[in-house]
Amino acid sequence: MQSISLSLLSSLTTHQKSSLERGGYKNLSDLLLSTPSDISRTARIPPQEVTEILKAACRECALPINKITDLPLEGEEKITTGDADLDGMLGGGIRTGMLWEVVGESAAGKTQFALQLSLLVQLPPRLGGVLGSAFYLTVASQLQTTRMEQILNTHPLLSPSLCSFANIQHTTVPTIDKLIFVLSKSLPQYITANDQNSPSKPLKLIVIDAIAELFHTSKRTTTQFLVERSRRLSEIGTLLHSLASKHQIAILVLNEVSDTIDRDTASLDSGQIGYKDQFRWFGRADSVLGEGRKEATLGLVWSNQLNARIFLSRTGRRRYLEESERPRKIQKSTSATSSINSVGDEQPLLIRRLTVVFSSVCDPASCDYIVTTEGISVIPGSVVLLTIRPAVGAPAPAASTHVSMSPHGELTQTQNAQVAPLDIGHVVDSTAIESRSSTPDNEPGDDEWDAFWERNALPDYVFEEAVNVTEPS
Repeated sequence: MQSISLSLLSSLTTHQKSSLERGGYKNLSDLLLSTPSDISRTARIPPQEVTEILKAACRECALPINKITDLPLEGEEKITTGDADLDGMLGGGIRTGMLWEVVGESAAGKTQFALQLSLLVQLPPRLGGVLGSAFYLTVASQLQTTRMEQILNTHPLLSPSLCSFANIQHTTVPTIDKLIFVLSKSLPQYITANDQNSPSKPLKLIVIDAIAELFHTSKRTTTQFLVERSRRLSEIGTLLHSLASKHQIAILVLNEVSDTIDRDTASLDSGQIGYKDQFRWFGRADSVLGEGRKEATLGLVWSNQLNARIFLSRTGRRRYLEESERPRKIQKSTSATSSINSVGDEQPLLIRRLTVVFSSVCDPASCDYIVTTEGISVIPGSVVLLTIRPAVGAPAPAASTHVSMSPHGELTQTQNAQVAPLDIGHVVDSTAIESRSSTPDNEPGDDEWDAFWERNALPDYVFEEAVNVTEPS
């Protein structure tokens, strides 16, 4: 919403402007985000006149109605994710001209996905890239160049001759104002200068890691805070869409999750849809049991800015994979870690879950994946098209529609096929943290809480003393 000063509105009288200013209403945002009763009380204007003021302000500031044919379309260019199955789920890859979000809890693989994509965008079209460059914005962390170099040297599609760190620009945006300045001033200037430099690769990918960190606060959450947050999110979303559509850039925003809370405390009238039901469709994944316990942060205001939302979940499951279940690109790899074991190895693989919650270019779908030294890899045969979601509170259906991949990476649907239970080959992830090697599944710093308790573990005698105190003598 534009912050137009009320003093510039010709439809309001001088007396009305002065009364509104005395009441604390200086711009159009202040006026439209307040109720008529509040305006009437604080500005001491009769309610009927307040209604006329609101109508006049809206008429004067209303934007012209555009035809659908005049609106910019999503780009035709697609950036491969480096995995044929995942490309098929996403409609061919990450399409330019769109605002994509990858949301998930810590150590789910969000940053892995962003780093992987920052390299893959540089590939030539014959390998799934667009011969572009990337601009990586971090909020509270540094760019993980060591991990990026590991992906560059191990991924079968990537090589130093095709991809370079020189094609990845980086800057830090620790505040909302800094991000808005970069999106509105710095990036347009950079794009113009980069386009004029013919040897440079055009900017085709912008990553924000991670947007929710900009809105962390220790203060009490008030209505005023939520209104201001919504305004800033809408402003950021408008700038991102402008860059994406004008320059045909793929925007990838990383986001965090929070615990799912039932916010519908008040009774609803017939036909009304509560926040819980709305956000179930747009803010959380629900492809397997327990996945809906987490939801994306920043609410429905931010959800409405997105073209696609990808949800990454930590399942806590480990499985032994058969040779046919192993990602095809891993079979060609000669490196061996605890994440890429041979069939006879004792160490099972840590399984995570990826769900396309909504998208304007592909159907909702879900799959299992693993994180290896090469990046994110989908387990072949695990892709399921989420054609029908059960109603809230209803049990999940016994059978689902199974989806397999065609040789061209397209989803092919098999009706009434029974999906294999997710707990086949399942083992409890009870391996002690200190016994795990440092791999992409358990990199230092991936999960801050695990690292904290590892450093601050209580000695055994503390628990023994506690037991002795509680036991009757």
